[in-house]
Amino acid sequence: MDHLATPRVHRLLASPVGRALDADWFDRLKTRSLRREFAVQRARAAADVAVGASPRAYLQAVGAPPAPHLSDRIEAALARYASRREAAFDANERWEDVLWDPASSVEERLDAERERRRAEHRRRDVADVFGFLVDDHLVPPVDYSIPDPETVLSKYHTDLVTPDPVYRVPERSPRVERSDWVPGPDTVEYWLRFPSPSPYVSDDATARVYEPVDAGDDLPTLVFYGGMGMVNDCAAYWPEEAYLGRALAPEGVRVVLPDAPWHGRREREGRYSGEPYLARAPESTLQLYAAAVVEAGTFVDWAHTEGSGVGLGGISLGGIVAMHVAGRCGSWPESARPESVVPVAATGDVDAVLVEGDLSPLVDLDDALRAAGWYARLHELGPLLNPPDSCGLAPERVFPVFGRRDTVVPPHTFTATLDAWGVPEENRTTWETGHFGALLRSIRGDLEPVVDAALSVAESTRTRVAT
Repeated sequence: MDHLATPRVHRLLASPVGRALDADWFDRLKTRSLRREFAVQRARAAADVAVGASPRAYLQAVGAPPAPHLSDRIEAALARYASRREAAFDANERWEDVLWDPASSVEERLDAERERRRAEHRRRDVADVFGFLVDDHLVPPVDYSIPDPETVLSKYHTDLVTPDPVYRVPERSPRVERSDWVPGPDTVEYWLRFPSPSPYVSDDATARVYEPVDAGDDLPTLVFYGGMGMVNDCAAYWPEEAYLGRALAPEGVRVVLPDAPWHGRREREGRYSGEPYLARAPESTLQLYAAAVVEAGTFVDWAHTEGSGVGLGGISLGGIVAMHVAGRCGSWPESARPESVVPVAATGDVDAVLVEGDLSPLVDLDDALRAAGWYARLHELGPLLNPPDSCGLAPERVFPVFGRRDTVVPPHTFTATLDAWGVPEENRTTWETGHFGALLRSIRGDLEPVVDAALSVAESTRTRVAT
């Protein structure tokens, strides 16, 4: 049967060539490249709300000063992007019609998914369209609108004393819709969606699911969140799909890869994937965590209704979400609690990372927070930004992974929380690598033994509860 395929770049990154990239020089290069990557996406996001506008109006939407000498090039770039945008919208409309239609054929669904993914990749891969603007002009990596500390601290005054309501999962999960399926490489793939139960977002929570071709009724499930800025299956190559979804499903694991709020297909018009997480920091930072955490509870609840033990994990931003889930799920309904967690390249001290990590100065977040008066006061928001001091799961069910040379999320901001939680040393996996090296190691398959251990605990725990 015809089926979807994983891009060849994954095999290259998983090969000895990819191993050569697992070095400090590559981590530094990749970290420094983020500023330009974000700025290109900022230029694209502004084009989404400036269709038909003049170059001057477009630059205002970008957040850049006037540039009369670039007017002709900007007009041409906007026209090129408009055609890609229209093609992506058309492909998504057909995808919605076909994938959620029980009368559609497998061939129709494959064609619709392939065209949607091609069109979305072209719409978001726009360095060839807007790169000149980033190189020749001042395009900010993020359009900041940092809230006043007094306003935020007053708004969350009660929640700072008792954070649980912000992260509380509803007693009754929303109804989860499931699309029809498409064949992948030794996988069956489909999508889930439900209205987010969080007050901080107003859209549907979404996820792509990967199962074995001959799935039984009691598969172990891994729910796993990706990193900040990822567009997920709106890109041709999605690392988590390749090293988790399509790697583990043929081995008998159900893999659920959610779109975090404001990421991937949940991108807000006028903002690129993940930008809102930074744009109104630190308030938007905690709002993403809170929304993702309560949505994670629904994904876990859904997996439990399928009859499986559930492990929940994430990398980078997704790892922080996993830490919040681990810390806060103790008071949740049992069906919403995962049996184990796998936080990768994460932290338990977000306010420290905002000050100490390499990302903040690269994208001017440090200047934005300092100008708004937050630098000396971030710790006051700590009870909401950071996971709690005690773990909501038995600490032996936490399987953390981190790079010893991580400068984006310094390891000491992670290990201090693990120590406070009492996570056993034998559960901790430390790699001699940096932040992006942790992703490369995962792509090469080094995360699989950790996931296997976590899912084994999840299954055995679920079995004991069931009996």
